[in-house]
Amino acid sequence: MTLTYIFGSLVTGLIAGFICGLTGMGGGTIYVPVFYFMLGSIKKAIGTSLLVILVSSISAFISHMKASQVNFKIAGYLIVSGMIGAQCGSFITARIPDFAVKIFFICLTIFLSLNMWKEKANNTQNCTVELKMAPVKFGLIGFAGGLVSGMGGVGGAIVLVPLLHLCVGVPIKMCIGTTLSVVMFNSLSGVIGYLYHGLVEIQTGLITGFVAIFSAMFGAKVSLHTDNRKLRKIFAAVLLMAGLAVLIRK
Repeated sequence: MTLTYIFGSLVTGLIAGFICGLTGMGGGTIYVPVFYFMLGSIKKAIGTSLLVILVSSISAFISHMKASQVNFKIAGYLIVSGMIGAQCGSFITARIPDFAVKIFFICLTIFLSLNMWKEKANNTQNCTVELKMAPVKFGLIGFAGGLVSGMGGVGGAIVLVPLLHLCVGVPIKMCIGTTLSVVMFNSLSGVIGYLYHGLVEIQTGLITGFVAIFSAMFGAKVSLHTDNRKLRKIFAAVLLMAGLAVLIRK
């Protein structure tokens, strides 16, 4: 392993880990292209990305949980319905052109990012969301997140955070902390399958993941101490960049 290779892994973990802790996104939009360039295999890139996402999301999740910004009841609905949605997304993707999936993802991320940016400030710091009809509301949101995850190969946070905030009114910090539990669960499930098929570059994953653990903790700390309005706009900007990245990616 060359010095350039190690340096690339460290920088990738530093940047993507911070984004994970700050916004709840797993960082796959950064990890996968970089690992693909380093490893030369898209399947190994995805498998290794899932390993790093797992460790960084655990780190960020713990920080948000300590700050009481995780609602486990909501997380339960999101995880169960998300698993169903992911299977449906995979089924749809296998039967429609790649171009159609790409356009769908780009339009969705741009639409959500613009709505997150325009949303009026919500000064609520703690989750005061009424859980009446929760199985329906959160089940549909979890399904939507899983559907997009299955169709686009991305973490559910890119859809779950804006939908929870815009459609249900969950405070942005609670959205991020709760969604991290879903990202953590999904990445664990995925990495087990890739490990079984020998599609995880463990050495690369461990180097990147080691840095991502600490940068995710720092990102979570910044998130918890950032004004809700600013945090929402940061998430909107990152979401928009994710959509544009897919647009220019061949």
